[in-house]
Amino acid sequence: MSQESIQESTIGVYFSANDVVYDWAIAFLNSFRTFNPDLRLILIPFNDECDRLLKLSDTYKFEVYTDSSFSRLEAIGQAFELGYTPTGPYWFRRYASFWGPLNYFMYLDVRQLVLADLKPFIKAVETLGFDFLHYDCAIDQVYQQGAFRQELLRQGRGRGFNSGRWASRHGLFSIEEFEQLAESALKIRNQLNPRNTDQAFINYCCDIKPVRYGHLAEVIGGICQHGWARQSGKIYQKDRKYYLWDYGGLDHKKQLFIMHWAGYRLNALMPNKYLFYRYFLMNRPIFNWFLIYWRIGLYYLFRLPLEKLRRQRFFNNLYHQIYHLNS
Repeated sequence: MSQESIQESTIGVYFSANDVVYDWAIAFLNSFRTFNPDLRLILIPFNDECDRLLKLSDTYKFEVYTDSSFSRLEAIGQAFELGYTPTGPYWFRRYASFWGPLNYFMYLDVRQLVLADLKPFIKAVETLGFDFLHYDCAIDQVYQQGAFRQELLRQGRGRGFNSGRWASRHGLFSIEEFEQLAESALKIRNQLNPRNTDQAFINYCCDIKPVRYGHLAEVIGGICQHGWARQSGKIYQKDRKYYLWDYGGLDHKKQLFIMHWAGYRLNALMPNKYLFYRYFLMNRPIFNWFLIYWRIGLYYLFRLPLEKLRRQRFFNNLYHQIYHLNS
């Protein structure tokens, strides 16, 4: 095996999923293999409910990575859990990627589409001298307002990056180091986001260690600052690449390499749903396309009036009051 082929085999992508997000996974895998036909892809099972998903391994050429550290990572997640997300501890399994088989890698959740060749983004960690490259940022989703957050910002840290899409390297953290950092983080648990447990944890680890991290769009340039499906502008395709048309906006005519639907359910009301269904229905008979879009139309007609009511201030407050009473 040549040196080049050895190097190519030690870079790749980890993703986490189970049968609950099977439809999301189909679209993700189709989009990934469209732009990354040969890049190594490794599943970290979200939990034990993966029987249906595992049957796709040959079709999409992905490996399965399990590790004895999963239980220890879940224990960290359980310690941070405040009762909002029963499945939250499983989210911590993704951090076994730091001691997995890949030297340089990207981690991706499946509620997104991959719209570009990912090798340049992964290799940038090594070639540009970073430990960790993140993407979307929203500090309120990581740190609560208060003294700890203010001190991080004063020191030039505390970006508040999303935990569903990032690139890093093997050995940046160990399970023992994570357990030590978790112990100190729990002392300020009230200053971390109460819901986004794994996101708050990895941000804390990167800020306290600290690591050399940067924003993919800022470091590489020429790509959209955000990949969230609900951003402004229209997506268009040119020369097999996706771009954002947002005249007057900062990301106008920049490349979109990932689109994600974090916070959205898979339904006819989610933004840019046409792009999701393009990859979800890839290689399926035309009848399947007709059936799906017929269902989308019916769902849209039924749910749109209810959704508009739910977004009204009065009804939204009433909804959340009833929800909290029942929970």
